[in-house]
Amino acid sequence: MVRRGADKKLQLVPYSQEYKEFLEPAAKLLKEAAGLTTSPSLKSYLTGRADAFGSDDYYASDVAWMELDAPLDITIGPYETYEDELFGYKAAFEAFVTLRDDQETAKLTKFEGQLQDLENRLPIDAGYRNAKIGAMAPIRVVQEVFTAGDANRGVQTAAFNLPNDEKVIKEKGSKRVMLKNVQEAKFDKVLVPISRLVMAPEQQAEISFDAFFTHILMHELLHGLGPHDITVDGQKTTVRHAMKEIYSAIEEAKADTTGLWGMQQLLDRGVVDKKLERSMYTTFLASSFRSVRFGINEAHGKGVVMIFNYLTDEGAFKVDGAGLFFVDHTKIQAAVSKLTTRILTIQAEGSYAKAKALLDEYVKIRPPMQKALDKLRDVPVDIEPRFPVAARLAPEQSW
Repeated sequence: MVRRGADKKLQLVPYSQEYKEFLEPAAKLLKEAAGLTTSPSLKSYLTGRADAFGSDDYYASDVAWMELDAPLDITIGPYETYEDELFGYKAAFEAFVTLRDDQETAKLTKFEGQLQDLENRLPIDAGYRNAKIGAMAPIRVVQEVFTAGDANRGVQTAAFNLPNDEKVIKEKGSKRVMLKNVQEAKFDKVLVPISRLVMAPEQQAEISFDAFFTHILMHELLHGLGPHDITVDGQKTTVRHAMKEIYSAIEEAKADTTGLWGMQQLLDRGVVDKKLERSMYTTFLASSFRSVRFGINEAHGKGVVMIFNYLTDEGAFKVDGAGLFFVDHTKIQAAVSKLTTRILTIQAEGSYAKAKALLDEYVKIRPPMQKALDKLRDVPVDIEPRFPVAARLAPEQSW
């Protein structure tokens, strides 16, 4: 936390001090919850996170979260930095209470062993690749039952990849959590209605939930690959620090683009069903309109409109005489690979100037997209979850 002191100079204030009136009772409740569970790993995480609220040292509890193995999957703490438009460093508090879906999780175990091979194949200079990524890369499919804080503000999270601590990522990897019921609601209530209004009729049948779900998974997986710890002008730093306030946008664009690239790699090797090859690109195109409607000042929307315009300029996305969009399947693979190389190389170089120039060039709503967006006024922008159990327990709160 940054605030102005009596001498009018900006001062760094630890969260444990600035938010003490909230964090102390929250820590107490977490310890009470830890005392109620019979799961050793959940007890360890809840206790460690309660201690972190008082010490501001989240390393041990981040490791405990990576090792969490319980039917009730909890995530709570200061994680994402989307709200910090100054440098993109300050994290907001959020909470997810979810139930692990073991059956769906089991279907995705095949992806966990693919990450090092994907890293080794990234279309960038070999010197920019990680010879050994973090050992752990668990994937959890869960059903969301409650969210709060930054997790229940504005655009609803469909999946997340945490922790963001580069030290933990290097030592332990990161965990991908897929909120399946949230994704199903977004697909049924938003994406499908959008596709009927903006996509060419011959490609509407290619829109599929499997493609939507798998690309979100690949998006989260690929967040953990590529450059993270880098050297700029002889100084060790991270991509997050080098990119400053534009980090979130460029990182979301990287995950989306490289996610498509990664899906193609796995399709070519038979890890992912070949029937998704056309639908993954068509579904991504339709979903682009969904994401852009969040606003191009928001990181995800900014990243998606940049990708959309880049791929359009490469001839991979096209619009017909009726203003309906379609994928040119003869050009899409090469265009995605080209953009993947460009973004990853910019991150590896830690070039803020090149990243900003890329965003400045492509983050624009062009007339064909605007005409399509104008058709979507009666389609919901996003879902809005309700938590009736929480409302009954704490009726004075607005969930």
